[in-house]
Amino acid sequence: MATKKEIEKIKKFWDEQALKHEDNYLATIPDKFFKELEIKNILKYFPTKAKKAKILDIGCGNGYATLRYAQEYKKAEIVGVDYSEEMIRQAKKAKAKQKKISAADVNFFTGDILNLNFCDNEFDVVTTDRCLINLISLAHQRKALKEICRIMKKGGKYIMCECTQEGLAKLNRLRLIAKLSIIPNHWHNLYLNEAKLFPYIQRNFKILTIDNFGSTYYIGSRIFNALAAKDSAQPNYLSLMNEVAAKLPPLGDYSPLKIILLEKK
Repeated sequence: MATKKEIEKIKKFWDEQALKHEDNYLATIPDKFFKELEIKNILKYFPTKAKKAKILDIGCGNGYATLRYAQEYKKAEIVGVDYSEEMIRQAKKAKAKQKKISAADVNFFTGDILNLNFCDNEFDVVTTDRCLINLISLAHQRKALKEICRIMKKGGKYIMCECTQEGLAKLNRLRLIAKLSIIPNHWHNLYLNEAKLFPYIQRNFKILTIDNFGSTYYIGSRIFNALAAKDSAQPNYLSLMNEVAAKLPPLGDYSPLKIILLEKK
């Protein structure tokens, strides 16, 4: 059972990341190439640019990706929410630096995914990017999904970009074949259990696609780059090998992180 102390410990970690890295991508991920790959592929599932839409980015962190969404989708009203007050403070500062974005384009608020302060059926699109994995129990992940469903319009799209236990297991099987150590979960993460969560998801959502967009990148960066670095505990995320891998088309299902595109029934 999740305890308040554990929840506060995770929140403190993200507050400290925001203070340390401010509006830099490093506040939420050390891997620049993969962060760019995430943004590029999430944007694939946004509405057409000619269509007005209200979009909610839950777990927006310091707004690094949210502001990119706003730059691409001028007609969309985009809201970013995060439970870290410090992350939201950095997001607002980053927005103030953006000359191409007006107050009407994107706004940031502190909020809890388990109790979102929005009306029923309010959003056309919801996205999470490595957000649900920061909830420390299956019960909390289910509650978050129920809350996301509540605030979405019928037929609305949920772009779930999250890590799964099954995806990590497939990657680690490749690493063992290559005689590399397995990659564990981060202490503050609970990767989604597809077998337990997907049946719950399908009560309220239709699964439109599962996009293993990061598979080739993970093979290149977590297998070949790790071999070149002799399985170093501190891989070089900016290596040429990673840069090349980020430009290759996806192949297979070897990334912990994938996009699961859902439609509210």
